Amino acid sequence: MLFIFLVSCEMKKDIVENERFLNINGNAIHVKSIGEGLPIIFAHGGYLNLDMWDVQINEFKDSHQLIRFSDLGHGKTKSDKKTILGYEIISQLTKEDSKEKLVLVGLSWGAMLSVDFALNYPDRVEKLILVSPGLNGWPYFKDSIANENNLLRKVAIQNNDIPSAAKLFHQNWVVGPRRDRKDLTKEFESKSLNMILNTMTNHWMEDWSNLDSIPAIERLEEIKIPTYIIVGDQDAQDILLIADEYKNRISNAKKIVVENVAHLINMENPKKFNDILKRILKE
Repeated sequence: MLFIFLVSCEMKKDIVENERFLNINGNAIHVKSIGEGLPIIFAHGGYLNLDMWDVQINEFKDSHQLIRFSDLGHGKTKSDKKTILGYEIISQLTKEDSKEKLVLVGLSWGAMLSVDFALNYPDRVEKLILVSPGLNGWPYFKDSIANENNLLRKVAIQNNDIPSAAKLFHQNWVVGPRRDRKDLTKEFESKSLNMILNTMTNHWMEDWSNLDSIPAIERLEEIKIPTYIIVGDQDAQDILLIADEYKNRISNAKKIVVENVAHLINMENPKKFNDILKRILKE
């Protein structure tokens, strides 16, 4: 006797990331989005682009709606040389769901844009996650090594020396002011440096989006949203001091220090960063 077993199985469809260009005042902002559920906006650091969040997109795409973009002067975004506010880019990204709250995850420059958005649209933010954050109005540089690096970078820029400018930026904001390149994995070192070099080459001397005209440093007490500050212990002293500024002046803030990483925490130690992000999203 022949027995035929019929097994039915539902194949899970691959989730495909949507790619588009958002027109804001003539500028074409490169945007990628994927998934459903609670919206999470990812804002990248300076001289990087939306690809810096690749590992996070792969990790969280099945449980959340993920939106990322490249700012003016970065990635595939095309500038029409018309100024726009960075936090208004975030607003336009979520215009169709303006009544739905969202989570902001911003690193460095992206953290500054996220803070501006939270200050101007507090009712639209559920959680504010600031990674290696900069701060509009902060008197850079208190870190002597980072300051020396910045001065050398200015000389390279004046000399139109893009490779030197990229390597100097990479040393300070990826490797870390007090670390050596040998402290990084070859893959991370190469990927991050190439991203910075490509951005500088393709967008040399282009303007980025504008920050709010009222510096955030003057308004931090206005933020009542649950705020999480994530910093690496090998980052520049300014970033560590800025993290304390946020922690001390935002009433509902927590600071998380990650050991043995510098500025690009999510790329240097993605597993640790993703674990932290998972815990924050569950709180």
